[in-house]
Amino acid sequence: MAHARFLARLALCSFLVACAAAAAQTPDEKASAEAEKKDVKNFVLTADKLDTYEAAVKAIYKVQKDNPGIKKQMDDEDSRNPSITVAGSVAMIEKYAPIANAIRGAGLTPRDFVVMTYTLINAAAAVQMKKVGTIKEYPDTVLPGNISLVDKNYDRIKKIFNSEPDASEKSPQK
Repeated sequence: MAHARFLARLALCSFLVACAAAAAQTPDEKASAEAEKKDVKNFVLTADKLDTYEAAVKAIYKVQKDNPGIKKQMDDEDSRNPSITVAGSVAMIEKYAPIANAIRGAGLTPRDFVVMTYTLINAAAAVQMKKVGTIKEYPDTVLPGNISLVDKNYDRIKKIFNSEPDASEKSPQK
């Protein structure tokens, strides 16, 4: 499933972005990585934004269903050259105009979609780690308001990340 793999790559990317800031980089690369980390940390999640995000995910699925070639191209490109930055992920989305347009049509920019994905993943990971006792306190890399929203909507967010095309769009089974 292209979207699930894309989201998994984004989760990996958020970890790699954090690690990249510590790696030997040019001053511009370090500044860019720090700016991206700050953008992800400071993105404020709301119920309305979650609704918009869910609509964007559904719109992406529709484009992929209607254009299986795009899905295959994105999967192939992502497996050959996974993005490890917000900018790289946005650039990949922008290469596929129907995907970028679907995200915009749902009310998000591709950049906001990527930043929100990273933010949701970071907050969901923190909530899950706290639930299972891996951590005692939430990390300061996630806003308390985002933790609260994700905790209250955890099952919904999990479904969004693991969703499949809307059943109403599928042809009936015979």
